[in-house]
Amino acid sequence: MSDATTASTPTDSATDAAVSTPTAPATPTGGEGTLLSGAPANATDAQAQPAEPVDKPDWLPEKYWRNDKIDVESMAKGFNGLEQLLGKKANSVPVPNEKSTPEEVAAYRKAIGVPESPEGYKLKPEQLPQGVTWDDSVAKRAAELAHKHNIPAAAMSELMKFDLERAALMNQAAASMIETQLESGRAELQRVYGDKMPEKIELARRAAVTAGVDPSSQGFVDPQVVKAIVSLAEKLSDDRLIEGNQTGISSTRARARDIMTNESNPLYQRYQDGDAETVDQVRRMLTMSA
Repeated sequence: MSDATTASTPTDSATDAAVSTPTAPATPTGGEGTLLSGAPANATDAQAQPAEPVDKPDWLPEKYWRNDKIDVESMAKGFNGLEQLLGKKANSVPVPNEKSTPEEVAAYRKAIGVPESPEGYKLKPEQLPQGVTWDDSVAKRAAELAHKHNIPAAAMSELMKFDLERAALMNQAAASMIETQLESGRAELQRVYGDKMPEKIELARRAAVTAGVDPSSQGFVDPQVVKAIVSLAEKLSDDRLIEGNQTGISSTRARARDIMTNESNPLYQRYQDGDAETVDQVRRMLTMSA
Protein backbone atom coordinates (compact mmCIF):
# COMPACT_ATOMS: atom_id res chain seq x y z
CA MET A 1 0.00 0.00 0.00
CA SER A 2 2.68 2.32 1.07
CA ASP A 3 4.92 1.24 -1.76
CA ALA A 4 2.17 1.86 -4.17
CA THR A 5 1.50 5.18 -2.63
CA THR A 6 5.07 6.52 -2.68
CA ALA A 7 6.07 5.19 -6.00
CA SER A 8 6.01 7.68 -8.81
CA THR A 9 4.67 6.88 -12.15
CA PRO A 10 6.61 7.83 -15.28
CA THR A 11 3.84 10.17 -16.28
CA ASP A 12 3.96 12.16 -13.08
CA SER A 13 7.73 12.58 -13.25
CA ALA A 14 7.52 14.03 -16.69
CA THR A 15 4.87 16.46 -15.57
CA ASP A 16 6.90 17.67 -12.60
CA ALA A 17 9.90 18.22 -14.75
CA ALA A 18 7.87 20.32 -17.09
CA VAL A 19 6.58 22.47 -14.26
CA SER A 20 9.79 23.00 -12.33
CA THR A 21 12.21 23.67 -15.23
CA PRO A 22 12.68 27.52 -15.72
CA THR A 23 12.18 28.98 -19.16
CA ALA A 24 15.10 31.15 -20.60
CA PRO A 25 14.15 34.62 -21.99
CA ALA A 26 13.89 34.87 -25.74
CA THR A 27 16.71 36.71 -27.51
CA PRO A 28 15.55 39.26 -30.13
CA THR A 29 16.61 38.51 -33.59
CA GLY A 30 19.13 40.73 -35.23
CA GLY A 31 21.65 41.15 -32.35
CA GLU A 32 21.88 42.14 -28.68
CA GLY A 33 18.78 43.82 -27.25
CA THR A 34 19.53 44.77 -23.61
CA LEU A 35 19.47 48.26 -22.10
CA LEU A 36 23.24 48.19 -21.72
CA SER A 37 24.07 47.10 -25.19
CA GLY A 38 22.46 50.01 -27.04
CA ALA A 39 19.65 50.26 -29.56
CA PRO A 40 18.99 47.44 -31.96
CA ALA A 41 21.03 47.56 -35.13
CA ASN A 42 17.95 48.00 -37.27
CA ALA A 43 16.85 51.10 -35.25
CA THR A 44 20.27 52.74 -35.63
CA ASP A 45 20.23 52.14 -39.33
CA ALA A 46 16.81 53.77 -39.57
CA GLN A 47 18.04 56.98 -37.87
CA ALA A 48 21.12 57.22 -40.10
CA GLN A 49 19.09 57.30 -43.31
CA PRO A 50 18.67 60.92 -44.73
CA ALA A 51 15.19 62.38 -45.25
CA GLU A 52 13.92 62.33 -48.79
CA PRO A 53 13.91 65.84 -50.48
CA VAL A 54 10.60 67.73 -50.71
CA ASP A 55 9.61 69.43 -53.97
CA LYS A 56 8.60 73.13 -53.98
CA PRO A 57 4.87 73.61 -54.56
CA ASP A 58 4.11 75.10 -57.97
CA TRP A 59 2.13 77.98 -56.45
CA LEU A 60 4.99 79.15 -54.21
CA PRO A 61 7.37 81.84 -55.59
CA GLU A 62 11.04 80.99 -55.57
CA LYS A 63 11.87 83.77 -53.10
CA TYR A 64 9.85 82.02 -50.41
CA TRP A 65 11.57 78.61 -50.86
CA ARG A 66 14.85 78.10 -49.03
CA ASN A 67 16.71 74.97 -48.03
CA ASP A 68 13.94 72.72 -49.35
CA LYS A 69 11.29 74.31 -47.16
CA ILE A 70 8.96 77.32 -47.04
CA ASP A 71 10.58 80.49 -45.68
CA VAL A 72 7.77 81.57 -43.37
CA GLU A 73 9.52 84.73 -42.17
CA SER A 74 9.95 86.10 -45.71
CA MET A 75 6.33 85.28 -46.51
CA ALA A 76 5.18 87.22 -43.43
CA LYS A 77 7.23 90.27 -44.39
CA GLY A 78 5.95 90.15 -47.96
CA PHE A 79 2.36 89.92 -46.80
CA ASN A 80 2.82 92.91 -44.47
CA GLY A 81 4.28 95.00 -47.32
CA LEU A 82 1.42 94.02 -49.59
CA GLU A 83 -1.11 95.08 -46.99
CA GLN A 84 0.50 98.52 -46.70
CA LEU A 85 0.60 98.97 -50.49
CA LEU A 86 -3.03 97.99 -50.90
CA GLY A 87 -3.98 100.38 -48.13
CA LYS A 88 -2.25 103.28 -49.89
CA LYS A 89 -3.84 102.45 -53.24
CA ALA A 90 -7.25 102.24 -51.66
CA ASN A 91 -6.89 105.84 -50.44
CA SER A 92 -5.38 107.22 -53.69
CA VAL A 93 -7.17 108.94 -56.57
CA PRO A 94 -6.57 107.35 -60.00
CA VAL A 95 -5.24 109.46 -62.86
CA PRO A 96 -8.12 110.08 -65.29
CA ASN A 97 -8.15 108.78 -68.85
CA GLU A 98 -10.51 108.98 -71.82
CA LYS A 99 -12.94 106.63 -70.07
CA SER A 100 -13.09 108.58 -66.82
CA THR A 101 -16.36 110.17 -65.76
CA PRO A 102 -16.64 113.92 -65.09
CA GLU A 103 -16.91 113.09 -61.40
CA GLU A 104 -13.65 111.13 -61.47
CA VAL A 105 -11.88 113.96 -63.31
CA ALA A 106 -13.20 116.49 -60.79
CA ALA A 107 -12.04 114.34 -57.86
CA TYR A 108 -8.56 114.03 -59.35
CA ARG A 109 -8.28 117.76 -60.00
CA LYS A 110 -9.40 118.56 -56.49
CA ALA A 111 -6.87 116.12 -55.03
CA ILE A 112 -3.88 117.70 -56.82
CA GLY A 113 -4.97 121.34 -56.56
CA VAL A 114 -6.38 122.09 -60.02
CA PRO A 115 -9.08 124.83 -59.99
CA GLU A 116 -12.62 123.95 -61.02
CA SER A 117 -12.32 126.24 -64.07
CA PRO A 118 -9.62 128.22 -65.92
CA GLU A 119 -10.83 131.35 -64.14
CA GLY A 120 -9.63 129.82 -60.88
CA TYR A 121 -6.00 130.43 -61.81
CA LYS A 122 -4.59 133.64 -60.34
CA LEU A 123 -1.70 134.29 -62.68
CA LYS A 124 -1.11 138.04 -62.65
CA PRO A 125 1.36 139.02 -59.92
CA GLU A 126 0.87 142.05 -57.73
CA GLN A 127 3.91 143.67 -59.31
CA LEU A 128 5.29 143.02 -62.78
CA PRO A 129 9.03 142.88 -63.41
CA GLN A 130 10.47 146.10 -64.79
CA GLY A 131 9.98 146.49 -68.53
CA VAL A 132 7.38 143.70 -68.79
CA THR A 133 3.80 144.36 -69.89
CA TRP A 134 0.80 142.16 -69.02
CA ASP A 135 -1.53 140.77 -71.71
CA ASP A 136 -4.87 139.48 -70.42
CA SER A 137 -5.59 137.54 -73.61
CA VAL A 138 -2.32 135.63 -73.36
CA ALA A 139 -2.91 134.91 -69.67
CA LYS A 140 -6.42 133.63 -70.42
CA ARG A 141 -5.12 131.22 -73.05
CA ALA A 142 -2.41 130.01 -70.67
CA ALA A 143 -5.03 129.31 -67.98
CA GLU A 144 -7.18 127.34 -70.42
CA LEU A 145 -4.25 125.15 -71.43
CA ALA A 146 -3.24 124.63 -67.80
CA HIS A 147 -6.76 123.52 -66.86
CA LYS A 148 -7.00 121.22 -69.88
CA HIS A 149 -3.82 119.42 -68.87
CA ASN A 150 -4.58 119.34 -65.11
CA ILE A 151 -1.76 121.63 -64.00
CA PRO A 152 -2.12 122.55 -60.30
CA ALA A 153 -2.68 126.22 -59.52
CA ALA A 154 0.50 126.50 -57.45
CA ALA A 155 2.61 125.01 -60.24
CA MET A 156 1.05 127.30 -62.85
CA SER A 157 1.73 130.38 -60.72
CA GLU A 158 5.38 129.37 -60.47
CA LEU A 159 5.56 128.81 -64.22
CA MET A 160 4.04 132.23 -64.92
CA LYS A 161 6.46 133.87 -62.50
CA PHE A 162 9.35 132.14 -64.26
CA ASP A 163 8.08 133.28 -67.69
CA LEU A 164 7.75 136.91 -66.56
CA GLU A 165 11.25 136.86 -65.09
CA ARG A 166 12.53 135.34 -68.32
CA ALA A 167 10.83 138.10 -70.33
CA ALA A 168 12.40 140.73 -68.06
CA LEU A 169 15.84 139.24 -68.59
CA MET A 170 15.29 139.20 -72.35
CA ASN A 171 14.22 142.84 -72.27
CA GLN A 172 17.28 143.76 -70.26
CA ALA A 173 19.50 141.90 -72.68
CA ALA A 174 17.84 143.62 -75.64
CA ALA A 175 18.14 147.03 -73.97
CA SER A 176 21.79 146.41 -73.21
CA MET A 177 22.42 145.39 -76.80
CA ILE A 178 20.64 148.50 -78.12
CA GLU A 179 22.62 150.71 -75.76
CA THR A 180 25.84 149.15 -77.00
CA GLN A 181 24.73 149.80 -80.59
CA LEU A 182 23.84 153.39 -79.72
CA GLU A 183 27.22 154.03 -78.15
CA SER A 184 28.92 152.55 -81.18
CA GLY A 185 26.67 154.61 -83.50
CA ARG A 186 27.34 157.85 -81.60
CA ALA A 187 31.06 157.22 -81.84
CA GLU A 188 30.75 156.73 -85.62
CA LEU A 189 28.67 159.90 -86.07
CA GLN A 190 31.10 161.82 -83.88
CA ARG A 191 33.95 160.64 -86.07
CA VAL A 192 32.16 161.74 -89.26
CA TYR A 193 30.55 165.04 -88.13
CA GLY A 194 32.76 166.11 -85.26
CA ASP A 195 31.43 169.19 -83.50
CA LYS A 196 28.54 169.44 -85.95
CA MET A 197 27.04 166.11 -84.83
CA PRO A 198 24.16 167.66 -82.78
CA GLU A 199 23.23 169.84 -85.77
CA LYS A 200 23.27 166.89 -88.18
CA ILE A 201 21.19 164.72 -85.84
CA GLU A 202 18.57 167.47 -85.55
CA LEU A 203 18.51 167.77 -89.34
CA ALA A 204 17.97 164.01 -89.67
CA ARG A 205 15.18 164.13 -87.08
CA ARG A 206 13.36 166.90 -88.97
CA ALA A 207 13.68 164.91 -92.21
CA ALA A 208 12.27 161.81 -90.57
CA VAL A 209 9.26 163.65 -89.17
CA THR A 210 8.69 165.31 -92.54
CA ALA A 211 8.63 161.87 -94.17
CA GLY A 212 6.22 160.58 -91.53
CA VAL A 213 8.76 158.31 -89.91
CA ASP A 214 8.98 157.99 -86.13
CA PRO A 215 12.43 159.24 -85.04
CA SER A 216 12.37 156.68 -82.19
CA SER A 217 12.16 153.85 -84.71
CA GLN A 218 14.79 151.15 -84.22
CA GLY A 219 16.07 151.79 -87.74
CA PHE A 220 17.79 154.94 -86.54
CA VAL A 221 20.04 152.91 -84.24
CA ASP A 222 22.15 152.23 -87.31
CA PRO A 223 24.52 155.18 -87.97
CA GLN A 224 24.49 154.38 -91.70
CA VAL A 225 20.73 155.09 -91.78
CA VAL A 226 21.23 158.39 -89.95
CA LYS A 227 23.97 159.44 -92.37
CA ALA A 228 21.71 158.60 -95.34
CA ILE A 229 18.87 160.69 -93.90
CA VAL A 230 21.25 163.59 -93.25
CA SER A 231 22.51 163.39 -96.83
CA LEU A 232 18.96 163.50 -98.21
CA ALA A 233 17.93 166.31 -95.86
CA GLU A 234 20.85 168.44 -97.00
CA LYS A 235 19.57 168.20 -100.57
CA LEU A 236 16.20 169.65 -99.54
CA SER A 237 15.52 173.30 -98.97
CA ASP A 238 15.08 174.15 -95.32
CA ASP A 239 11.53 175.38 -95.84
CA ARG A 240 10.46 171.92 -96.97
CA LEU A 241 11.43 170.37 -93.65
CA ILE A 242 9.18 170.44 -90.63
CA GLU A 243 10.48 172.82 -88.05
CA GLY A 244 12.30 171.43 -85.05
CA ASN A 245 9.46 172.31 -82.68
CA GLN A 246 6.96 170.22 -84.68
CA THR A 247 6.57 166.51 -84.06
CA GLY A 248 4.58 165.22 -86.99
CA ILE A 249 1.72 164.27 -84.70
CA SER A 250 -0.78 163.51 -87.44
CA SER A 251 1.61 161.23 -89.33
CA THR A 252 2.52 159.31 -86.16
CA ARG A 253 -1.13 158.72 -85.31
CA ALA A 254 -1.78 157.67 -88.90
CA ARG A 255 1.04 155.11 -88.78
CA ALA A 256 -0.32 153.68 -85.55
CA ARG A 257 -3.80 153.30 -87.00
CA ASP A 258 -2.35 151.80 -90.16
CA ILE A 259 -0.70 149.06 -88.09
CA MET A 260 -3.99 148.42 -86.31
CA THR A 261 -6.25 148.31 -89.37
CA ASN A 262 -4.26 147.79 -92.60
CA GLU A 263 -3.89 144.07 -93.34
CA SER A 264 -1.08 144.87 -95.77
CA ASN A 265 1.00 146.46 -93.06
CA PRO A 266 3.80 144.01 -92.04
CA LEU A 267 3.03 144.69 -88.36
CA TYR A 268 -0.74 144.21 -88.68
CA GLN A 269 -0.82 140.48 -87.98
CA ARG A 270 1.63 140.75 -85.13
CA TYR A 271 -0.54 143.42 -83.57
CA GLN A 272 -3.69 141.31 -84.01
CA ASP A 273 -1.90 138.32 -82.44
CA GLY A 274 -1.13 140.39 -79.37
CA ASP A 275 2.64 140.56 -79.86
CA ALA A 276 3.80 142.51 -76.81
CA GLU A 277 6.48 144.53 -78.61
CA THR A 278 4.16 145.57 -81.46
CA VAL A 279 1.31 146.45 -79.11
CA ASP A 280 3.69 148.52 -76.99
CA GLN A 281 4.98 150.31 -80.09
CA VAL A 282 1.46 151.25 -81.18
CA ARG A 283 0.63 152.38 -77.65
CA ARG A 284 3.68 154.64 -77.53
CA MET A 285 2.86 156.11 -80.94
CA LEU A 286 -0.69 156.90 -79.91
CA THR A 287 0.47 158.37 -76.61
CA MET A 288 3.01 160.56 -78.39
CA SER A 289 0.36 161.86 -80.79
CA ALA A 290 -2.27 162.44 -78.13
